[in-house]
Amino acid sequence: MDELIYERDGHVGIITLNRPDKLNALTPAMMQQLDRLLDEINLDDEVRCLVITGAGERAFSVGFDLDGLEMPDTTPDLTAAVDFNFRVILKIWQLRIPAIAAVNGYAVAAGSNLAMICDITIASEQARFGEPEIRHGALSPMLLLPWFNGNPKMIHYLYYSGDTIGAQQALSLGMIANVVPAATLRDEAVRMARRIAMVPPYAVRMTKDSLRRTYEIMGFANAQYQHKANDTLVLGARGIPEKDYLFGLMESGDMRAFLEARDGPFKKQ
Repeated sequence: MDELIYERDGHVGIITLNRPDKLNALTPAMMQQLDRLLDEINLDDEVRCLVITGAGERAFSVGFDLDGLEMPDTTPDLTAAVDFNFRVILKIWQLRIPAIAAVNGYAVAAGSNLAMICDITIASEQARFGEPEIRHGALSPMLLLPWFNGNPKMIHYLYYSGDTIGAQQALSLGMIANVVPAATLRDEAVRMARRIAMVPPYAVRMTKDSLRRTYEIMGFANAQYQHKANDTLVLGARGIPEKDYLFGLMESGDMRAFLEARDGPFKKQ
């Protein structure tokens, strides 16, 4: 089964993350395929807007698949892996066309990054957002939430705690544009994309360029590259007992023990 599905609906492209049994967790193969697909879409003038969503009802994406994940042994290999994932996610930001995320469930970790870096994010009522990596001694691939919300103090809390929030709270924080019933989520995203596709495409492209440059003048790009350097440093850190223990459980493939050790204490609070 294809782990990424790409469809065309007129001038609208639709990417579906398609590992519903694994909550659409991202594998290296999926990231490589997404990398190539985004390049193809960017060169296809017939595509005027992009929708990204997840298969199934439980998750948009829970981020990188940690089940038995083996961390690179050398600093150059680790740096290359972080750089690649960072570059693929950033390609959505750099697309010539707007992208709409239709979040159908959990959007956490790198899944949250994919949802937040889109130009427009809408969510179903059961969607949840969060950046839990800090709980196992890692960082989110990109630091996006401070740029797309109206309540920085709550965003600080989410980053520091690893907690998740529901769709209505994400809407109140300005993280997403709208909350819709799950049954109509994809249709609503495609409807929005079709309306954008009706606008003269060159004007849309130039408007996206102006918006992107505005954020970059405000420091967006510099902040992301600095965060990537910190992410690489933290992932490569050794001798931190909590991190070494949790990464050992993750690399052993004992995900039940890993998740219990990471998240269990927070369930008792």
